[in-house]
Amino acid sequence: MKKYVFLLMTATSTATVAAPYVGLEYGVTNMSHDYSTTFSQDKVILTPDDSSSAFGGFVGYRFNEFGLELGYKKFESDDSRSKVLSYVYPVKTEREWDADLDASQFTFKPVYFYNINERLQLKTGLGLTVTKYNFDSSAYTESENDLTDIDVIVPGSYVPGASTSETALGGIASVGLEYMVIPNLALGASASYQADSVANSTSFMLSSAYYF
Repeated sequence: MKKYVFLLMTATSTATVAAPYVGLEYGVTNMSHDYSTTFSQDKVILTPDDSSSAFGGFVGYRFNEFGLELGYKKFESDDSRSKVLSYVYPVKTEREWDADLDASQFTFKPVYFYNINERLQLKTGLGLTVTKYNFDSSAYTESENDLTDIDVIVPGSYVPGASTSETALGGIASVGLEYMVIPNLALGASASYQADSVANSTSFMLSSAYYF
């Protein structure tokens, strides 16, 4: 009899910690890559490698200390230059150079949960990423009217730069903390490092997650 009671208690306890969850996250991502474009006629080189905002979401299923999580993150980086060619009020003419790198990233990773106390838990993960990179650049001359606030690209001034799109398989490692502010709702912060054959990125994210 005691054996059956023990098994029943074990099954009930397991059920209480097995649950799906969903979350949203927002933060900052810094990329390192080899994308660049050179406008030799203007002697301008652009490399979009600055930090930028990132946002995404995730769904997962936790079973005891372990879980599986599928996530999506969108981030981008850009670089630009400008040079005033002439200014006769109210019209200003500028030469503009722009380069943009957009990344859409899917992640799949096993995660491990460690309860520090009743409200605070550590969450770590190690998994795979599939990232699509879109790189585009251009140069053009723009006429700006200070009175009408209308910008017009000067005809014949547009010059396309390097442009490419590619998808890469990579890996990701993450670590973070979550705090249960109310039952089932957690706020957290995390850091992650991701790398593939095209680029590597470091992210610092704030998140909210709901455990059903």
